[in-house]
Amino acid sequence: MRGVFASSVLPKPIVTLGSTTNFNQDRATINAIVDGQGLSTTVTAQYSSNGGSTYSTAVAMTGSPTYGSTAMYLNATGLTVGTSYIVRITATNAKGSTTVQNSNGNFTTWSLKTYLKSTSGSYTVSVPSITPTGGSAIAPTIYEMLIYGGGGGANYSGGGGGGYRIASTKLSSAAGTQDITGTVGAGGAGGNGGGGAGGGTAGGSTTLVVGNTTYTAGGGGVANWLTQGGASGTGDNTSRAGGTGNYGYTYVSGYNQWTDPSCGCCAVDKYGLCVTNCTCNNPNSPIYSTDFSRYAGGGGGGTDSAGTNATYPDGGGNGGNGGGAYGLNGGNGGRAGGTASNGSNGSVVAGGVAVGRGGEGNFGAGLAGGVTFKYYGP
Repeated sequence: MRGVFASSVLPKPIVTLGSTTNFNQDRATINAIVDGQGLSTTVTAQYSSNGGSTYSTAVAMTGSPTYGSTAMYLNATGLTVGTSYIVRITATNAKGSTTVQNSNGNFTTWSLKTYLKSTSGSYTVSVPSITPTGGSAIAPTIYEMLIYGGGGGANYSGGGGGGYRIASTKLSSAAGTQDITGTVGAGGAGGNGGGGAGGGTAGGSTTLVVGNTTYTAGGGGVANWLTQGGASGTGDNTSRAGGTGNYGYTYVSGYNQWTDPSCGCCAVDKYGLCVTNCTCNNPNSPIYSTDFSRYAGGGGGGTDSAGTNATYPDGGGNGGNGGGAYGLNGGNGGRAGGTASNGSNGSVVAGGVAVGRGGEGNFGAGLAGGVTFKYYGP
């Protein structure tokens, strides 16, 4: 009788809800400790994003509790970014069910973070990842990558705008938490006013390393002394890389001429009479000529559309639309020596940081490049 009595009072399962682990932007590992009290027991997990008003469908957890404490887990997927969840565990055996919900199961999925650097130099960003229980480490992804090379330096001509690379996503070739590294290219130095090439340097390249892959945006070219604006830096798509630096330098090549006795006599006959009047120049009627290879503005660097060519008389090429959506406005060419302005920044959103612009004519320095990307993290 005593054995029958003991069997009849075997209790319901004991459940201890553990902390949720290994969660990122869309998945998490739900943990619990369950004692089946000597009976075969099934365990399910649920989660709620609205404080328990509604729960997800119950899903069986991994593990087989009978006697003693047994670790159970569920790798939940399809969660919503930047959302707080609470967890509910239900264990059932022949004697009934035990349901537990407490603060240990509360967690918040990761949100999208933005990294932006618009000054020259190296950088390192630790991008986190997770390893699900019973699974392999996940390779992280960066989003909305945009990098610009530094703008080229100017002489009398304007420096070239920095090139760019752009991508919506880049999956790392390596798994697990890792550093994303690279270097933002410096702006090129302006010329020194000397003869010949006139000094000055090209803009530096900007790099971004994801896993085992390096992405590069070339710097803008240095302007020649007089004859050519700096070239746009290299990038993903030449149709978006920017215009050329070539505007046309207009100068006075001579004056309108006519013959007139007041200009003097250039030939006489045997009697000393004037037979050919000399040619006169009219200082109020100059002849203008244009040299399309002098004092050029630098080309603009585009992103979502092409940059434009430099304009007459001294303007640098405009940067193409785009970039502002990622926090950077970049890549336009510097103006040539003269009175006109630089080309405008390429932008679709006001307030972005201007990067990669070529130096202005008369020896201006180029602007540093820039890098920006997004990643998920706590």
